[in-house]
Order: sequence, then structure tokens, then C-alpha cells
Amino acid sequence: MIGSYAYASLPEATARHPMAPARGLYSSDSWLELLREHGHRYRWLLMCARERAAALAPVTAGPAVQSGRYRPGFLLDERLPAESCVVAGPRTGYLNELRYGPERLPAAEVAEGLLAAEDREPPPGAALLPYLPSGPAAAFEAEGHPAGLIAWDAWLDVPGTGFDGYLAGLEKTHRSQVKDDLRRYTMAGVAFSTRPLTGLDDEISDLLVLHERMYGTVYDRPGGRFSRYLARCAELPGAYVVRARLAGRTVGCHLVFHYRDVLWVRLIGVDETRPGTRGCYFGLMFYEPLRLAHELGARAVHLGIGTSRAKSRRGARLEPLWTVAVTAGGRARDLAREGLAARALDLPDPAPEADGPVPESPSAWGRPSWTV
Repeated sequence: MIGSYAYASLPEATARHPMAPARGLYSSDSWLELLREHGHRYRWLLMCARERAAALAPVTAGPAVQSGRYRPGFLLDERLPAESCVVAGPRTGYLNELRYGPERLPAAEVAEGLLAAEDREPPPGAALLPYLPSGPAAAFEAEGHPAGLIAWDAWLDVPGTGFDGYLAGLEKTHRSQVKDDLRRYTMAGVAFSTRPLTGLDDEISDLLVLHERMYGTVYDRPGGRFSRYLARCAELPGAYVVRARLAGRTVGCHLVFHYRDVLWVRLIGVDETRPGTRGCYFGLMFYEPLRLAHELGARAVHLGIGTSRAKSRRGARLEPLWTVAVTAGGRARDLAREGLAARALDLPDPAPEADGPVPESPSAWGRPSWTV
């Protein structure tokens, strides 16, 4: 019998049952606390079966999910109403990880806990776990819960010989692409520097806001919001900012985090209105983080989802991410399976054809992958 207990905060839940540290940044205590201070609200669902076996997930009612690619309507291609769904996992980062106690709670028992009814509330028709790596998704799939491809996650492996080793290890066409990138921004006179992120930085805030407004026409948040966010990010261990400078002025920036053995890229901003700056995007996004990761002893750079073709052409390794729909069976499961399959056929960013056939299920992904 699974015990499910809801808490208003992460500290309350972990006081009841300690959790092992998160493997990835986006489920770590420090990141989740930052999200809380930035306005994210969750119901923390603690699922316990035995003294040491437990799992913890931040849960959001379907109608309350505002982030576009986390909405139940997007994940299930509008097959189930949001009112009948909950979303389990942080609504940021696009890499989901359940937290576990000293012992892992098996997928079947986690599913039971996610569907358990609370006092005065009916159980959800579907508990959605979006952006799961193949291993955890396959465990739920083995228990009968359908999974559908939702995105491709990009990673740059860091060789022990650093940037030179990375360049030497690329395929010929990819190596030519990287050399073209390097030549373009070097000839433009762009120079890069990397420093720990410290306190307020209006210059970086302005670049991030400019970038958001350029690619998101409805973005209307003030620059001061980014300044406060950056100040809070600076308090996290392992926060760095990569800067691109041209003619003595900062024209681009990238906020990255070193957490455990991975460098996690997070926010990028480039002033593309200035001549000569467009090519520096690739230095900010790929090459300077790779150099930093090598200096810090990280084994990989997490590049995240989106622009898969550009990442693949620069040597990134792509791994599938999945949405799992935990249901009690019946019509809800059939509709969820149908919706997951429809979404998998209409992804915003499909993998490049050169990367091989698309796996039909998490268990069909036979390549090594990052695991949580």
C-alpha cells in the first residue's frame, strides 16, 4: 500500500522523508528554491512504501500550467481536458527527474501514488510526466503506462583533451562547420570571457530581455525582473556568465551552471542589431561553455532541447525525451496513448534525419544515455 502525502513546500516534504540529491540541475534543491522565489508554485507529492523507499514529485493541476510545452493540451495533443490532468515535474528546463529516498520506489508504486486521491479531491484522470529520459520512461512503460516522444535533448561530451580533442573528434563536415563558426566571429573581432556570476548586472539583463523580445513577440516583462532573477542566480553555487565583447562593448552573454559533473546552459542573449554579432551566438552557446566545462572537470555540457539540427552539426549527441501518461486504464489511457502518438508525429523540433530512425518507444532506444 502506497502512502501519498501532499505538502506546500519542498522543505516540508523532505523533513518528512529525506531525499537523495538530484542528479540534474533542474530538480536540485537549490534550483527548485530559486523557482519558488521566482513565483513557481507546486503541490509536493511524497509517495512512501517502506521506511527507506520513497519518491517525491512537484505536481501542478492541469489548468494552472501556463508554460506552453508543459500544458496537457500540448503534451496530449488536446485529447484529454486539462481539468482531468496533473503535470508531475518542474515546469522548467525540459528535463524531468523524480526525486527518490535512500531506496528507489519502483515505477508501479510511483504510478499508484500519483493517482491516489487526496481528501476532498478526486484522483486525476492522467498524471503526466513530461521530458523523462528513456530509462525512467521505459520503467513506466513496462507497467502499461503509455509514453510518447516529446523532444530531443542535446549533449556535448567533454573529452579529456579539451577543445582540441573535441574538434579533432568531429566528423569532417562537422569539423568544417565549427571552423567556419570560429573564423566568422574571430574575423569580426569578437572576444569572449567567462567569470562567476556576481550580483546585479543590468548590462546582461538588457541583453537577455532584448533576446526574449526578438524571438518572443509577446514577451512584455520589464528588465528589472531579469535583474532580480540574475541576482538570485548569483547565489547558486556554480553560476557563471560567458560574455562576448565587440569594440569594447558587451554584445552577448550566456548564463550557465556547473552542477555535479555537468555544465548546464540556461539563458542566452545576443544583440543581433549590431553588425558582426550574429556569429558570436555559436561561441556563446557551444564553444566557450565547452572550454569552461573542461576547466571545471565536467564530463558534459547539457545544451537542452530545440535547434537540434544546429546542435547536431556541431557534434552534439541527441537523446529522446518522453512524456509518460500514468492512468488507471480504460478510456483515459486510450485517449492518452492516442494523444501521445499524435504529438510525437508533430514535434516543434524533430531530430535531423541523419541521426537515424526515431525510436518507437523508450525501451527501443538502444544507445547509451544520461540517466536519472
